[in-house]
Amino acid sequence: MNKVHPKTRTDLIGLTGSVTRRITIIDAKEYPTGVSVRVSDETGEEYWTELEDIELDD
Repeated sequence: MNKVHPKTRTDLIGLTGSVTRRITIIDAKEYPTGVSVRVSDETGEEYWTELEDIELDD
């Protein structure tokens, strides 16, 4: 069996983008400046973000 050696993609290094994840809101706080939500994603990671930065399902 031949060992596969990956090719480094230097053309991709440093580019930026976004990742779409399914999240569940587990806490929410309203401040005069906006709403902060604590979310849990499908990988089990939990973090705070702003409500305006997520898109809720209809």
